[in-house]
Amino acid sequence: MISRLTLLALVALLGSCSAADGDVNVCSNVVNNLFVPQVGNCSKYFLCMNEIAVPRECPTDYYFDARDQECVPLMEVECIGSCKNRGLSSFCYDRTCTKYVLCFDGTPVIRQCSDGLQYNALTDRCDYPQYVDCVDNLCSRNNNPDDIVFIPSKARCDKYYICMDGLPQVQNCTSGLQYNPSTQSCDFPSKVNCTVESLQRNILPFARAPPRLADIECPSEGAHFIAHQKRQDAYYYCLNGRGVTLDCTPGLVFDAKREECREPHLVGF
Repeated sequence: MISRLTLLALVALLGSCSAADGDVNVCSNVVNNLFVPQVGNCSKYFLCMNEIAVPRECPTDYYFDARDQECVPLMEVECIGSCKNRGLSSFCYDRTCTKYVLCFDGTPVIRQCSDGLQYNALTDRCDYPQYVDCVDNLCSRNNNPDDIVFIPSKARCDKYYICMDGLPQVQNCTSGLQYNPSTQSCDFPSKVNCTVESLQRNILPFARAPPRLADIECPSEGAHFIAHQKRQDAYYYCLNGRGVTLDCTPGLVFDAKREECREPHLVGF
């Protein structure tokens, strides 16, 4: 998962990617007391409390580091990535797991995966959590050290995480055992109701596909996500008259109402 990019801030880019704009709440689906970056300004960030984004700002000459969850001297910053002036790209919105920044010709737009799907930086798509296994959104630096937070893996039955200093640390059970969320310990498989691996066998792997130009006439102004004319598992992204064709992860279809790829039985709800 791409979570750290040593690049300058998006100061020169449009401010349309701040948490206050659009329909994406950057603090949804994250624990309280987690800090998330503000796309567009490396010195600003948000404190998430009850899914409400509270604006914060670093002192002069300091930038916010999402990984370490603190302001650091600007020369040491690990700042959220920037959009290239041309072409299509995307990158993870740090510490959120389900959100990402879609870039097209230099313009950033914050996007959010639906229904528990997570952003997969290897494929630039919303993907099943079994292929991403991101838990960064569940660890806060304000955790009580006497109250250890255990998080089951979304990819393997014998794997889990513990939160330390605001970051998830991987733990593995002894061979033959599986993690039991009820007891927060490794246990015999007969006592654990883990279906991760059986579900994973039913999911097709997905590789990155190069973007293709949209075969429709795009609206001349604004950003638009439009259902594909012939395929349920693809859609168009149009920006100011130019467009590209994007693919859903295998098994997902495009929901025009939510403007995102979802499982077929959830489309329209």
